[in-house]
Amino acid sequence: MDSSFTPIEQMLKFRASRHEDFPYQEILLTRLSMHMQGKLLENRNKMLKAQGINETLFMALITLESQENHSIQPSELSCALGSSRTNATRIADELEKRGWIERRESDNDRRCLHLQLTEKGHQFLREVLPPQHHCLHQLWSSLTTAEKDQLEHITRKLLTRLDQMDEDGAVLEALR
Repeated sequence: MDSSFTPIEQMLKFRASRHEDFPYQEILLTRLSMHMQGKLLENRNKMLKAQGINETLFMALITLESQENHSIQPSELSCALGSSRTNATRIADELEKRGWIERRESDNDRRCLHLQLTEKGHQFLREVLPPQHHCLHQLWSSLTTAEKDQLEHITRKLLTRLDQMDEDGAVLEALR
């Protein structure tokens, strides 16, 4: 059975056959990574949708659950999710509407608001996490422990290089 990546790979091979200086392997690896990310997101979104939640709300709950007191300021949630404060407010509104969080005044500063994970929010996570963990185990069980370690090492190495290229302005420099 062909993979969903086969048409892309065929197109790249065709281009490589027509252009001598075509960086086939580099483009193939980039496209494979992008394709895999898309498939991972698609798989994850299907799973979350079946559980009645989207990625943004789920990550907000996980962020809250990961805090020492299961509490966070809206501005910190915004930063953790990489979203605007306005969007973080919308997220908090939806979480509160579902009963998964409460807004509470800070004990130290009444002007300061905290988002607090409720027992209902904890219970929801206890229900949705085991099936998610099972799906992740199914996915990654196709690799040995050594292969997973190697993939992690290579992925971190590439991420470090991408961060360096951002800092150096290498991408923009290559375009000049």
